[in-house]
Amino acid sequence: MIAESAVRGLGPTSTHRLATGFTRGIGRIILVAGIIGLAAGCEATGGGKDMVTTADGTPVAKPSELDPQIKLAAMQAEAHNNYLEAAQHYQSLLLRDPENLELAVGLVRNLRFAGSTPQDIDIVKQLMAKYGRTPQLLTELGKSYVSSDKMNLAIPILEEACAIPGATWDSFSALGVALDYEGEFDRARQAYSQALLLSPRNPDVLNNLALSQAQAGDLDGAIETLGQAIDQASASPQVRQNLALMLALRGDTVGAERLARKDLPKEMADLNAEYYRYLAGGQ
Repeated sequence: MIAESAVRGLGPTSTHRLATGFTRGIGRIILVAGIIGLAAGCEATGGGKDMVTTADGTPVAKPSELDPQIKLAAMQAEAHNNYLEAAQHYQSLLLRDPENLELAVGLVRNLRFAGSTPQDIDIVKQLMAKYGRTPQLLTELGKSYVSSDKMNLAIPILEEACAIPGATWDSFSALGVALDYEGEFDRARQAYSQALLLSPRNPDVLNNLALSQAQAGDLDGAIETLGQAIDQASASPQVRQNLALMLALRGDTVGAERLARKDLPKEMADLNAEYYRYLAGGQ
């Protein structure tokens, strides 16, 4: 029926989700040997006009006119939940620009979304060895630990990220997700509150807060918070589908089905609507 309970915050918009009509492919990508040797430099074979050297003399393929197109393809693949394809594009770009932290984090993120743990964890650790324990990298590591169900490792890492000046809303929101998994809803909501101070009305944080409220038994509060989230222009379809689920749990199948049909293909929306009626009938 509705897709599996899954984790976001870990996912594309840094929220965690209960069941929605979206599935996430689980798979693994085999990385080219050497591409993740970022701390030591990335090796490439060959030579001539298509090669340049890094500051330490390591030969790498030089950027080409195709690179912006490849980056666009990576972003589009990620936007369409084609995470392995996106990871492959980021991998290709890193072969040409191994010092680019943004590309490396993009690879980590999409490997995590695709379920390719512990590869993403290994990469982040190598990046930290090179760039230090920055809030961004600590947060990525914490998300990967959450994704692999290692909350005992995730929470202290995310707390460390949040304690560093310059930590963003993403760090606090990810900490809230990890705390929710441990049933520490009061602490989780404190983390979300801090995230909202840094990024007011952020629909992803509001979504996480709502799911925390629902898990703590406050369904009405969760629906109200999700209502605020979907009012934001940047709210994702997944946020709306979480609201649909909450409405169904409260018995409002008409409202739930309306939201389902706003985003989902007809066949999937029909299945969700059937499930919503089942949920409402069980109240």
